[in-house]
Amino acid sequence: MGAISGTLTYKLFYVQGELPSDWKDRFVQNVQHHAFEPLKPEDEDEESMGWVIIDRPLHTNFDLYSMLFNHFINLSLRQDRYVVPGAMLNAHLAEATREYMRENEKKKLSKFEKNDLKEMVKRRLKEQQLPRMRIVDMSWDINAGRVRFWSHSNKMCELFQGFFEDTFGLKLLPANPYINAVELGLEPEEVEVLQAVEPSNFVGRKPQ
Repeated sequence: MGAISGTLTYKLFYVQGELPSDWKDRFVQNVQHHAFEPLKPEDEDEESMGWVIIDRPLHTNFDLYSMLFNHFINLSLRQDRYVVPGAMLNAHLAEATREYMRENEKKKLSKFEKNDLKEMVKRRLKEQQLPRMRIVDMSWDINAGRVRFWSHSNKMCELFQGFFEDTFGLKLLPANPYINAVELGLEPEEVEVLQAVEPSNFVGRKPQ
């Protein structure tokens, strides 16, 4: 979470490019197209990710008023994932295999039968549990072209960056000292000097 409650630490991104003239209608349509869809035990996919209304993770019917606050677009990225422990899966699979071989009077199973049994057991276990849910807030200042994402996980930030670009059709650059300096509006000569900067050790050698 983060934008409404919880931690105030976030990852900063810079938006590249201009907003399209019809951005209000287009963005609502695009967000709806990339809205979160719940997982089902019978689905082959074990993970689902999409947008939900901020502070309302069960709601995915978007309109402009549910995502635009003054000059901020606020959304939450929801990621659900089924996690079936390997030991649990193996134990139930071994039991199901013994039962199947006994009922069908078989001493050996084909590869197809093994795969079919494994999928059946996995589906049964998924039916007995709820997927793990993760929610991370995003706030986009459309005037300043800056996006705050309330996660510092590299994997989550990379997923968010790609998902944002797919949704809005605009590139994102993650903030770092160089990007921050460029975004401040340095002259080309200053950027060139900055590119030549190399890291230095101000601490010195560690004591032996």
